[in-house]
Parts: sequence; C-alpha cells; structure tokens
Amino acid sequence: MRFPSLFRLPKHQQFRIQPRYYDPVKDEIKERTERIKEEMEGKDAGDYRPSRIEFKRKAKSAPATSMLQLGIAALLGVMVLGWLQFGNEIFYYLLWIALPVYLLYRLKTLRRRK
Repeated sequence: MRFPSLFRLPKHQQFRIQPRYYDPVKDEIKERTERIKEEMEGKDAGDYRPSRIEFKRKAKSAPATSMLQLGIAALLGVMVLGWLQFGNEIFYYLLWIALPVYLLYRLKTLRRRK
C-alpha cells in the first residue's frame, strides 16, 4: 500500500533496493539434502562414498590470553592499592620489580630464536 505524495518521481529516479539475505545454515542444509537425495537415488554409484557429517566446534579461548588478562588486572589492582597506600613511590618500586622481569623475558625469547 502506497501513501499519497505531493511529489511524483519518474520511474528511473526512484530509489528501490531489493534486499539480499544469505543464510549459510539454510544453504548448508539445502546442499546436504540434495547430496543425500542423490545418494538415495543411486546417482554417482561409482563414486559412492559414505559421507560423514562434521560439526565445526567453536575454538576455545587460549588459556594464555585469559592468564594475560588476569595478570594485567592484578597489576592494575596492585598499582591502585599501592598508590593509595604509599603514594607515587609505588611506581618506583614496581619499576624496579618489572625491569628485571622484562629483561629476563627478553633474554629468554632471544635464546629461543637462536
């Protein structure tokens, strides 16, 4: 149903969009049913191989990522609590702790490369 309008546009100047919708699940189901129908009818009898339905599983998040996030959250918590307790001096203490840890990590990765 169209509402009346004050302006009348010629057909070539009207904007019409035909939405395209793609559903990968529906497409996969359609392909599977066609393949099963062909197997049931006996087509491609020479190339017959029993098909196996494979389900893709979601990739589990890497534990290293969650540990890294936990480490960053812990470091930020220690920094905030230390700043509230000791003031700006906590940043110097954390620097003296973080610098050797960083250097050991870099040394470890350089040894692995060789």
